[in-house]
Amino acid sequence: MTRRYPGRVIVLTIVFCVCLLCLAVQYKYSDGAKFYSYRLVPFSWPARIESWDYRDTAAEKQCFNGDLQTSGSDNNTLQKIPNVVHFIWGLKDPDIDSNARKFSFANYLAIRAALVSLNPDQVKLHYSYLDQTSEWFQKAQHNLTLVYHDPHAMSKDIPSTWHTAHMSDVLRLQILRDEGGIYMDMDVYAFQPFDTLLRGAKSAFMGHEGGNRFGLCNGVIVAAKDAPFLSRWLKTYDDFVEGSEWNYHSVVLPKQLEQKYPDEICALSPAAFFWPTWSQGDVDFMHEPLSTAEAVDVQAVVDGNKGALYQNQLAYHAWNQVAFRPYLLHLTPEKIMAHDTRFNILMRRFLE
Repeated sequence: MTRRYPGRVIVLTIVFCVCLLCLAVQYKYSDGAKFYSYRLVPFSWPARIESWDYRDTAAEKQCFNGDLQTSGSDNNTLQKIPNVVHFIWGLKDPDIDSNARKFSFANYLAIRAALVSLNPDQVKLHYSYLDQTSEWFQKAQHNLTLVYHDPHAMSKDIPSTWHTAHMSDVLRLQILRDEGGIYMDMDVYAFQPFDTLLRGAKSAFMGHEGGNRFGLCNGVIVAAKDAPFLSRWLKTYDDFVEGSEWNYHSVVLPKQLEQKYPDEICALSPAAFFWPTWSQGDVDFMHEPLSTAEAVDVQAVVDGNKGALYQNQLAYHAWNQVAFRPYLLHLTPEKIMAHDTRFNILMRRFLE
């Protein structure tokens, strides 16, 4: 007869669960930018995204510093990337697009951050539909070059039946292929100049998404005109089927292309643009109230990192899909000054 030990099984199960919880809190950063991942189950997908040792790889450091040599080509022949910022707004009629939003203070702040941090030659706002009566657009417009994209003409290359996000995914690649420059989503806040990238060793730069570096996010793309990586990436949209995926072509696929064609693109560390991540825990971390002592610590970290929360952080993607309703929608200049959060502390220097 086989003996059964139900009590022992229960005890071992409890011990196993406790061990998992202990592992969940092992990732923390010990200064004002510290983050605890205790909300997540270890080995789950969010836990793998959020967990990172805050160390850049050797290649990421070389990409960031602009001294990575490209095999088989002379760095001096690479076309310089122009210091021109491209934003995209309103590709669908807001009367029929349920995802359409008004031009908000948070969007204005993204433009301000680009102007202050990047000192660009131009900031272009590419649009099809734009309410130019918006208070915050009017405050920003004297610093913008407006570029209209006729929706009917655009539909020849980008089907209007696609989700707005996927339409924008293709348009940003077309813009950079034709003009070069810096593309940023309207919820990306630049902290430092991109100078080392603009004169860097390769013709395209992107940042890793997630601590496990599972993808390269298209929320920020820095590229020269006619960069081979862009044309290669654009070609893959010939087989795109709306509704079959969300971020494969925009995050996962560019990582796969980078692994196949490493001479065409520099992949930067998660901290460069996309840290903390899009998980609810990470977004809450950026917007949670701080005590006076915590605020002092965070300000010291930001001052030490030249306006950023992390070393070698050039910008922060605020993850609008997660952060908009609970946080970004309610932002005002007064709230940024009055309430101490990591996000607000980072944004204060961009207020006029």
